[in-house]
Parts: sequence; structure tokens; C-alpha cells
Amino acid sequence: MVLKSEDVNYLVYRYLKESGFMHSSYTFQVESQIFKNDNELPSVEPGSLIRVLQKGLQYMDVETHLNEDGSARLCSAPFSLVGKHVCSLATDATPNGRGKAAAGRPNEASPSRPQQLLQQRVDDSSASNMAHGGHTLVHDMGTAAKEGAKRLAKTRDTAITHLSSAVAASTIAAAEDDDESMDVDVPDTERDGQRHSTEPGGKASATSNATPAGANVRKARLIDRVQILRGHASPVFLCAWSPASNNVLATGAGDGTARIWDVSRSRSDDEYSVVLKHDALPGEARVDVTSIVWNAQGTLLSTACFSGEMRVWTAAGELKFTLKQTRQVPIVAMRWNHKGTLLLSACLDGTIMLWDMQTGQLRQEYKGHKGSVLDVDWQDNSTFASCSADKSVIVWRDGSPTPVKTFVGHKSDVNAIKWHPAGKYLASASDDGSVKVWSMSSDTPVQDFFGHAQQVYTVKWLPRPDKSIVASASFDGTVRVWDVQSGTCLRVLAAHAAAVHCLSFSSDGRYLASGSFDKNVRIWSIKDGSLFKTFVAEDGIHDVQWAAKGRVAVAIANTQVALLDPLNA
Repeated sequence: MVLKSEDVNYLVYRYLKESGFMHSSYTFQVESQIFKNDNELPSVEPGSLIRVLQKGLQYMDVETHLNEDGSARLCSAPFSLVGKHVCSLATDATPNGRGKAAAGRPNEASPSRPQQLLQQRVDDSSASNMAHGGHTLVHDMGTAAKEGAKRLAKTRDTAITHLSSAVAASTIAAAEDDDESMDVDVPDTERDGQRHSTEPGGKASATSNATPAGANVRKARLIDRVQILRGHASPVFLCAWSPASNNVLATGAGDGTARIWDVSRSRSDDEYSVVLKHDALPGEARVDVTSIVWNAQGTLLSTACFSGEMRVWTAAGELKFTLKQTRQVPIVAMRWNHKGTLLLSACLDGTIMLWDMQTGQLRQEYKGHKGSVLDVDWQDNSTFASCSADKSVIVWRDGSPTPVKTFVGHKSDVNAIKWHPAGKYLASASDDGSVKVWSMSSDTPVQDFFGHAQQVYTVKWLPRPDKSIVASASFDGTVRVWDVQSGTCLRVLAAHAAAVHCLSFSSDGRYLASGSFDKNVRIWSIKDGSLFKTFVAEDGIHDVQWAAKGRVAVAIANTQVALLDPLNA
């Protein structure tokens, strides 16, 4: 067994980045010189450091409680990574009803082999998510399977509670075999008729008598007709369809490149893609692409990297602008205004840059947040909003360096914001587990939705200006659909076995795609909340994007991009 410091450093770096500690991961990457050569990066699954620590902890647990005769002491006290362990001995149930401590001897009332103790610890630990500093680590909770063998199907009921809300959700890790006609049992969602309560101050939550998500079960077919795009050398983080063509797709990955694909061809290799390269920092081999966004006309594509490099390309892949910051700061999000004349960039140092796309020059720098800016979004061609790790949401306007309005109410990092299609509401998702809906006419939320048991990672509006329906994805493994007008939770979509962190509505608003690191993409029917289709990937899902006409692009951690056609599969 060889333990190398380079491997340990890389696992620590991946842990920091997956946990959301962007500043820390960037600093550690530079100081440890992880990317000091051009060697191919090790292929590790998300959450690898936690799994290694967990297995080591389980071994220490078994070793500590192992008797000389091979039996195990049944200790009920949790075994922690830090601190001294003090045994709390379990008791046996005897015929006379009295408990007898299993103090260092085999328990005769039940099996007590070390392997059974280990299995108990594994089961206990896998049933919970691990939170770190306000961010839940996204890692693969699925069942590993050897290639060509049938995957095992597991069903686990999870009670999801938050504040006074209680909604039972049934989580199913779907499995498939070689039979392409195989059906998978999946849970339906809460019925339309479930009762809800609206707490004082607009805080909406499902009541404790809400219908369990698994009360009704439907069949959902697995999607097996998939086009795979190969070419990236590292995990693919992002995908974006061109608004001008249903056959042009942009992707961004951890290999320092973005690609523009022509997916009208039958071939799936990189022969039909244009590679958009980005420069790494001095001493580094490559850098993650953190944002790819088309303008509304589909004529220009903006890309950004964790190194702070920003570039603008034509649809043919020709470099138009290199946007130069006054300092190298990691970029986490970019957004075009509706006309395609202005471009926003969100920086981890708490600033927002506004770029003039006629000249490629910096037009304005906005300073108002006290923490990293995590997302930005335009209301119209001159007004936009930003959210931050400082718990606030700020509305800005082109031409004015001071905030137009500041929304305060979240109790933790605000991860994502999204304006309503008509611009009348602004939805925000936070690590405090809530979704808040704001209006420019009020300083307090129009709606304050609670129900998720863990951090809310993203929000998406139903693409209909005449409706006020918003969906949210959470690290608790569920997707919730909220009605702003009534203040109720319409749906709890529960079928993922790990954190859900990407959502995309179909253009007609009839379906919703959700992606998770459980390797599944779920296609939901918005009409009745049923699970319509499922795609099982070979690795975790980073992003899902629905094209204007039918197809869904899936960014996968195994360096591939999958193209699905769920409505025709």
C-alpha cells in the first residue's frame, strides 16, 4: 500500500470544492501545486475523501469493540472522528425481563460478529447526509455495480421534516438490466388535494397530514436511447443549448475547455465539436470552466474559468473578446441582458462586473456584498439582481453604482436567484432551507416557502409569464413545486437518492428534468407530479438543460455528455 501526499492533497482539494468552499479550494490548489504538471488527473468519484475517512472510522470502530475471542461488544455510543470514544454498553433482553450488559462478552440474544457490527455502522452512516460549514457535500449515494452485471434495486423510506412541516418521501434507487423494456417502480408525488398551511408572515409549508410522496406508485420507463458526446478529458460541469439552433450545444468541463457541438450528425466524437481553450494559472496544468452562457440571439457564447479568465466567442468558435479583469478573481456565474449588449460576471471576492459587449470593455464594477457573489440574473435590459454568501440579495441598475434595493431575510448563504419570466417576482434559494419570493414593491418576501430539510441549491420558474410557479432543488434529495399566488406547495417530487442540484423545464412547461449525483436524471410531469421517464448515467450528474424542441443535454462527471429525447424515447 502506497500513501502519497499528492493523492491526499488532491482528495482534500476535491472535498473543499465539492463542499462549496471555493475560496479555500482555490488557495489550497495554488499552495499545494496540485496541477504543477500535465499528467492526467486521477479519476476519483465525488465524496472520495469522506468515503475513505468513513471506511477508516468503521475499521477503528470494529477494532475498538473486538473481543479476544472474535466477538464484538455491542456499544450504542456513536464512534466519532474526533474526541475520545466512551462505550455505552448495550443490554440483552433476558427471559425474566431484566437487562444484562454485554460487557466484553458475546451477546447470546443476538448475533455479535464484527462483520455485523460493521454492517450496522455502514447502514447508519449511509442514511444521512454530511453537512460542512453550511454546505452539504454532494457525493454519490448510489449502489456500485460491476459493468455488465445487473444493478441492485434498493428502496428506503426517508422522513423529511423541517420546522413544523412533515412530508414523508419515499426514495428509490432505480435499477436497470439488459432488457430495454424494463419498467421501474417509482413514487408518485403528493396529490393536488393535500392540505397546506400558510404561517404568519407568508411562510408556507406542507402540513403534517400531507399525503406521503410514496402513497401512489406509477411505472416509469428507463431511457435507453441516448447519444453520447465524447471529447472532454475531465468531468463535464455545464451544458447550454444555443437559442438559435436545436442542434448546437455548448459544454464546459474541468479540462480547461469549452466545446461547441453540432449534434445534428450521427457521429458522437469530438470530430464535430469546436474546442474553446482557456489558459491556466502559472504552474497549473488546467483550470475548471465555471460558466458558459449564450446571448439571447445565439450569436455569442461567453465562458469563464475559476482562474478568472473570461472570453466571448462567436457561434462558430472564433474568439471575439478576452475580458480582462483588473485582478485575477474566480468567476462563478455570467449572464447576458435580453438585448445581448451587456454581460454580467459574478466574482468570489464579492464584486460584480458589468461588461459592454460592443467594445469588450469593463463598463461598471459593483461593490455592495460582504461575501462571495454566488449568482446574478437580469430583470430586464438595465436592471439585475445578485445574491451572496453574506445572506443578502441586492438589486442594481446600469449606470448607478449604488443598490436600488436590498432584500434581507435569509439566515445563510443565498445560492441562486431567478427573476419571474414577466419580471414581477424574484425567487431566491438558500442554505437555510428556504425559498423566498421577493417583489420590488415590498421590503419583505411575498412568500416565504419552507419544506426542504436541507440546503436549497437552485430555483427555476415555470416558463409561462401568466403563471407564478417556481421549482426548487435541495440537498435533501427532493424537488418541490410552489405556487406563489396561493402560497402552497403543489408537488414534492421525491425519487432521488442524493442531493439534487440541477433543474430544467421543458419549453412548454409540461415537464421538469432534475439531475443528481445518484447518477439519475428524472423527467417529471408537471400536470400530475408523476415520474415520467428516468435516465441512469455511469456517474454523477452536474447539469441538465432542456432544448427548445424536446431534447435534454446531461453533463456527467465521467467526462461525457448525454443527449436524451424523453418525449420520443
